[in-house]
Amino acid sequence: MPEPFSPSRRSLLGAAAVAAGLPFPAAPPAAAGSRGRRHFLQSRIVDWRFGMFLHFNMGTFHDAEWVEPFRDPMSFTPAELDCGQWADAARAAGMRFGVLTAKHHDGFCLWPSRHTAYSVASSPVRRDVVGEYVRAFRSRGLAPCLYFSIWDRTNGVGPAGFDDRPPITRRMIDFVKAQLTELLTGYGPIPLLILDGWAWHWAFGHRTLPWPEIRAHIAALQPDCLVLDLNGLSVPWHSDLLFIEETKGGVFCPPGNTYAATQGQTIAPAGWFWHPSTPADLLTVEQIVDGHLKVLEPRYCTFILNCPPNPQGLLDDTVVRTLHEVGRRWRPDRTRPPLPPQPAAIAHPLTPAAVTATSGDPLPAIDGHSDFGWNGQADQTLWTSAAPPTVHAPQAVTLDLGRVHTGIDALTYLPRQDTRNDYVLEDFNTEGDITAYRITASTDGTSFRTVARGEWPADHTLKLAAFRPTTARYLRLEALATAGGAPAVISELDCGSRTSRPRPL
Repeated sequence: MPEPFSPSRRSLLGAAAVAAGLPFPAAPPAAAGSRGRRHFLQSRIVDWRFGMFLHFNMGTFHDAEWVEPFRDPMSFTPAELDCGQWADAARAAGMRFGVLTAKHHDGFCLWPSRHTAYSVASSPVRRDVVGEYVRAFRSRGLAPCLYFSIWDRTNGVGPAGFDDRPPITRRMIDFVKAQLTELLTGYGPIPLLILDGWAWHWAFGHRTLPWPEIRAHIAALQPDCLVLDLNGLSVPWHSDLLFIEETKGGVFCPPGNTYAATQGQTIAPAGWFWHPSTPADLLTVEQIVDGHLKVLEPRYCTFILNCPPNPQGLLDDTVVRTLHEVGRRWRPDRTRPPLPPQPAAIAHPLTPAAVTATSGDPLPAIDGHSDFGWNGQADQTLWTSAAPPTVHAPQAVTLDLGRVHTGIDALTYLPRQDTRNDYVLEDFNTEGDITAYRITASTDGTSFRTVARGEWPADHTLKLAAFRPTTARYLRLEALATAGGAPAVISELDCGSRTSRPRPL
């Protein structure tokens, strides 16, 4: 039976969820090392192989992918809402987890958030949909995961549209953190949180929002919750997992991939949310099994199939029948080798206050925008030097962290991410990628000392340079040689620490 929301019930959700257990082993203790712990969590999601994306929110009731802000909450009317039906269909298909759109870009919350009236608490159903979903999936042995849009057009987090650029205020940041606190403290363990609506927007990006602060907040609430940012990158930069949105041009995870990856596609070509044409226009069982699961599995890519509930709050009968047939046709390949070691990550990144370069515009190197070449140069922002570098005349970009920090021990370099041919992910363009480098550090911006130097292969993968913990305000990456002897290019630069948080002086 539907359960109306009550504050007293919600306060018990976390403890009840923990007591119920989760459909996977616990992560190793922190003493096992942050890198080993992260690899365990990445492997766990990769080994799930198949999950259900549930785009169910205000768009469901307005025949829209994106609804305008300030819709009447009374229009959210799922009269037959049954999260157990969703979970049963997912289990029948052989799925191991679900992802529910707790909040989309318009800001309507599927839980009764204390921080906005634009939620289920103001709707006719007055039910905590997130709570019902979590309990239903967990009770069927499925892991409940969540999707959360940082961009919130009703509650004023970021621009209302694509053309304005309001300043990012502390109020916005605190609002995001407060809602994340509700989701990550009220419903027990959430193994995966998908964030959206920030990195890919040209008018803002990770640099306009204190991304390290958001990540640290999530980790403080749930250390074992991996974060997947829908930023359209071909490497898991600023994210724990690679995500490929297949609906953008039919792009697939490339052959030979060894990153912990996910790929999203919707069962109905009409869109991510439910539309009147959804029940009659679905992927076939063969397209799901032979065209996706069997193709993506050897590429360490978990398939997240979107199955949008209808306005009654149910999966359509045609969707349910398709998922049952998928479950009869598909079995995971248990002979696949374990996930290979993953690139070391900067656990505690620092956001530069400014950036300079020997030539060219350096801002694209720290803009935090999505830098994925869906088709050629699309969406990509690069720092490009005015001349090719040489050992005797290097080209360089210098990060200014705003103040002196101790404990800095790493820099990551993201090369260009465009492809030579449209939608062919394995054919990356490498011209200008830095192949020989030197990293220097300074406390005053005048006297620099070398902290690392070496060579990188000419490919699109994320590069990390590790060095002894150092004290610096300025960190400089010098390009000594590049692929093809071309002017140097940088897609993104980050620095910080792989272990403990750098401390400002």
